[in-house]
Amino acid sequence: MREYSLNIGLTLDSALLPDQIDQLVKIGVCRNLPMGEFLYHQGDAAHYLYLLLEGRVKTFMVNSGGQEALLRIHLPGSLLGLTTLTTNRTRDANATAIDPSKLAAIRREDLQQLVRLDPDLGISLIQLLVDRLSDFHMRVGELSANSVEQRLARGLLSLSRPDTQVAGDIKTGAIMLTHEELAQLINSRRQTVTAVLSRFAQAGLIRNEGRRIVITNHEGLSRLIPE
Repeated sequence: MREYSLNIGLTLDSALLPDQIDQLVKIGVCRNLPMGEFLYHQGDAAHYLYLLLEGRVKTFMVNSGGQEALLRIHLPGSLLGLTTLTTNRTRDANATAIDPSKLAAIRREDLQQLVRLDPDLGISLIQLLVDRLSDFHMRVGELSANSVEQRLARGLLSLSRPDTQVAGDIKTGAIMLTHEELAQLINSRRQTVTAVLSRFAQAGLIRNEGRRIVITNHEGLSRLIPE
């Protein structure tokens, strides 16, 4: 998928084949996105699909009460902005750069033409959409059935999967999200997540290294997750 989600079972491999990525880059327009800058806002008109080439971008939703829900962390090779393919073509989430990022912006019409020429690309897009739908269903189920400790344990294990295609802390499996972002990911409060992380550290399950979280006992965290 080339994105971090809560579903540990989903691979970090891209849903796209290398030649499909090359084709998308050729029909796209490169855009640089500074760290912290928005790629699009929830409610915007959706005219472009984006292929992330460098950096990391997070997508999140804001409800009517102003509460944010972190959806996923996109890695190079991930597609963002698939709402451009919907009927109403309106962004259902926000997207902002975690790192300085580079993307290829692809017009809806150009993507549709490419899919007509390469049906396998359409199959890859369907696979990506179904994987994201599966992740969504799992998260909805967790909210009603699992505690904050269980949801956070799953989130930490998922986010700690090393990404061998990039350099830096992601390659080591260190988690570089704030307590607020972790709370948004599992639909909890920052104070609650901070308290649970403190208990995890005292139990020897994780170690804090500045702004990074390193898992020191994967098996122990896994035992917290219901089968």
